[in-house]
Amino acid sequence: MASQALVAPLHDPAAPAELQMPSVLVIDDDHDCIAHCAAMLEDLGYRHHCATTARAALEHIGCDPTIQIMLADMQMPSMDGFVLIEEARARISGGRPIAAIMLTEKTTTELAVKGLHVEAVDLLCKPLQFDAYSTALRRAMRYLSARRASAEGAHMSNFSQQLARLVSVLEGKALDPKPEGNLTDKEIGQTLRTIIGSRGLRSRFFPSELFADPAWDILLDLTRARLDGQQVSVSSVCIAASVPMSTALRWVRQMTDAGLLRRWTDPKDRRRDLIALTDSSTAHMRDYLSSVHAMIQKI
Repeated sequence: MASQALVAPLHDPAAPAELQMPSVLVIDDDHDCIAHCAAMLEDLGYRHHCATTARAALEHIGCDPTIQIMLADMQMPSMDGFVLIEEARARISGGRPIAAIMLTEKTTTELAVKGLHVEAVDLLCKPLQFDAYSTALRRAMRYLSARRASAEGAHMSNFSQQLARLVSVLEGKALDPKPEGNLTDKEIGQTLRTIIGSRGLRSRFFPSELFADPAWDILLDLTRARLDGQQVSVSSVCIAASVPMSTALRWVRQMTDAGLLRRWTDPKDRRRDLIALTDSSTAHMRDYLSSVHAMIQKI
């Protein structure tokens, strides 16, 4: 088992917390599961802590700034696992990401959906298997790496400024003259699918976090839905944005407030909200796609 361990730098107590190898916190009231996790973490070379209560877990997180990965049982007796994950993140600095891995006796669709909302990186079923366990930890490391890269580039852009520029363009202040002629929905749709397909193809050659552009992905996906006559839920369009759920929800809320999108409760299922482009946004997206179509025809 040790031969499968991850190659990782040794822990250096003198190094800043953000430069150290992230340590892992295992939270479970099942002592056998705790011991099993601890043994696998030792084989993988991770520093780790164990806690059998939510209170002890929160104390560990507050005391050790290197803890950035949580393996949390979803059925803790004193606190729901999802509440624990959100409480842990609420108590620490925004500059310190926490990657959450969910542990459960039985996987369900409901748990998986809830996991999306807390940005969990994986859902593991007990008893834990080493391969699945090590894969989940690698996902956690990738999640932390992406969050750090996003934080480092945050000073180069401001959320509100990006949205203001987007609104400015969609209001027509920066649009080129409309191309001559009216395109059919089929022609518009073909151009749109080419754009969406090329964006998906890009992730095969470059890390997707380098090009996170949730507002544009949301506009493209909702334009596609409009052309196809489909209704789209808020959670669906957030997944299409290819960013963490909390980030996508923030963009949806801001874009709705700015009048780019309209949101309403699904009359057939009041547990979910639907989302769509406004008529104005639809018109601007058609103008844009018509311009791209005309450009392609000239090549």
